Amino acid sequence: MRTSMTQRLAAGAGIVVLLILPQLVQERYFLHIAVMAGIYTILTLSWNLLAGYTGQLNLGHAAFFGIGAYTSALVAMKLGISSWFGLLAGGGLAAFFGFLLGFPSLRLSGPYLAITTIGFAEILRLVAINWVDLTRGSLGLSGIPLLSPIRLGSWTMKFYYERDYYYVVLAAVLLTYYCIRRFTHSEFGVSLQALRDDEQGAQSIGINTSRYKLTAFTLSAFFAGIAGALFAHFARLVSPDTMSLHVTFDTLTMTMIGGLGTIAGPILGAVALTFLSEWLRTLEDFLKMDIRLVLYGLLLILTILFMRGGLVGLFKGLAERFRSLQRSRNIGVDHD
Repeated sequence: MRTSMTQRLAAGAGIVVLLILPQLVQERYFLHIAVMAGIYTILTLSWNLLAGYTGQLNLGHAAFFGIGAYTSALVAMKLGISSWFGLLAGGGLAAFFGFLLGFPSLRLSGPYLAITTIGFAEILRLVAINWVDLTRGSLGLSGIPLLSPIRLGSWTMKFYYERDYYYVVLAAVLLTYYCIRRFTHSEFGVSLQALRDDEQGAQSIGINTSRYKLTAFTLSAFFAGIAGALFAHFARLVSPDTMSLHVTFDTLTMTMIGGLGTIAGPILGAVALTFLSEWLRTLEDFLKMDIRLVLYGLLLILTILFMRGGLVGLFKGLAERFRSLQRSRNIGVDHD
């Protein structure tokens, strides 16, 4: 009971800090990075739901990110519809493609599924490059409209500055976190983990593995589409590169370093590596060489070899050691 109350108080304090952060740090560059960290947090949480909890290795996850981005941008630019509807449209269309991609997972697993998902993402990237009339090809879509203003009586919120997008992305992160936490801490989540650990065993106790795989693919794609749609209206530029393998690799690296199969891990990884990536850009300008992907690869290798639980596992281990030391000291005091 005490632990649960402490966790709730810590979570409440963390949310309060996040809410007042733009008032404490008003530098636009910092807020820009914070918004991108939030978008990557949604993307990593969505990939972790599929890979971490279901055991389905999707290396084409960037396709859903790109689908959400292109859909929301085109809805606003071609149809003139509110960008808020575009966010839902982006998530919905990505979910539809996620459902379709889920069917190969019913017969494939491991490297075969990974290769299939890479091919899926590459096909969509080539479609985006060659469908010039709709997507402007490799030039991408530029001048994407800002999010539509929110009006409540005489008060109006216009999305001209990073601070305004920060609060929208923060709300999306909290909603994504809440939904995925509810999913993973329910009977649905337990079934997904049973499927991940032993698919045949899960089938033997009556779990409909086909239905759970399709549902996991659909939900994962939906949240990735939402992340892509937010990115489109924040960056105001979408290109076929949003569907490239390096976006999936970034997502995978953030999740693995943070802690695969946990809720806090993708959040820690996304925030840490987003800020690290921006710092590395400055270092790359000084060194005149690209070292970001090299460092990402090195960190991923070290995590797999020495820190399988990621940052979350490291912190849990340190906390357990601290508690063990405290218990040892208390026993020593009692003996005295």
